[in-house]
Amino acid sequence: MLSFRYGGQNGRAFKLKTDKDLVVVRTQSRRPLEAAAQSTRARQALDNLEPVHRFHHAGVEIFRYPQTIRHASARGAIRTTIQSVEDVQFAGRVLVDPQSKQPVLYTENLFAKFDDALAESTCRKIIKASGLKIKRILEYARNTFFIEAPEGTGQEVFAIAESLLRHKHVELCHPELVRQMGWRTAFPRQWHLKKTTIDGTVYDAHANVEAAWALSEGENITVAIIDDGMDLDHEEFAGSGKLIAPRDVTRATDDPRPGSRD
Repeated sequence: MLSFRYGGQNGRAFKLKTDKDLVVVRTQSRRPLEAAAQSTRARQALDNLEPVHRFHHAGVEIFRYPQTIRHASARGAIRTTIQSVEDVQFAGRVLVDPQSKQPVLYTENLFAKFDDALAESTCRKIIKASGLKIKRILEYARNTFFIEAPEGTGQEVFAIAESLLRHKHVELCHPELVRQMGWRTAFPRQWHLKKTTIDGTVYDAHANVEAAWALSEGENITVAIIDDGMDLDHEEFAGSGKLIAPRDVTRATDDPRPGSRD
């Protein structure tokens, strides 16, 4: 199993395991594999796979092997054939959440936050010494970076994140993870999303959001949130581009984390 940690060294650790029944494919052009696989051999390999989910914006698709193909060598041959397609960047095994059984994809990017008191130049030196490159400086918190590992790092990115997190000046560090959009565990109590029964009472005062998700999941949409405090280090905001312009209008700073008077 592979593991990662949210919340720093003393934060909660999560584990991921390999699902041998799944294979993930990424194309360089971001086209579906069906369009990229032109050879007879590649199309035969694709015919042996059942589509599970596609991340359109990333050109990533997850497939399931049929029950009739159980042997590891036969599955490996299918992966090798797909990997040989010119437009295919990667074809490999899939990690899943042991609790939900849902696929969790990883990139070769990491999120890292260093101590606020550290000079940015020192942060850069630590990143470079770790064999990593800065992909983007995140503006919503001091000394926060979106980092990339060398191409081909693969699952080693989890070990790199753990190693960096052990550095005395690193507060937070974990790999960039991608999950299929779905219902949160709290969905049954979110009466504003769809008609819902809570503790025996039916609530029908929703905005028909569930039906809207069939048309759009909010891509390229910017949402403004007004609240008395935001937890900028929450895992939901860990990915690149999640937070754009945080602001505390009371203190006139760009750090809207809850304070003692919130």
